[in-house]
Amino acid sequence: MEIIINGKSSAGAFKNINDLLSREDLDPKLVVVELNGKILPKEDYDKPLRDGDAVEIVQFVAGG
Repeated sequence: MEIIINGKSSAGAFKNINDLLSREDLDPKLVVVELNGKILPKEDYDKPLRDGDAVEIVQFVAGG
């Protein structure tokens, strides 16, 4: 399967967003995910990804 992650093509056996975040060592509580141009509710992170999906991951960063 090939998907686009933050603008870069990535090949792999990605099951769903939770799987993708785990592989990237990202906490689902600290990110917002956009799938094919729409913000994805966290309860949908377990829905299957499809070949050609475009995923944008925005990570919250603490600062001061």
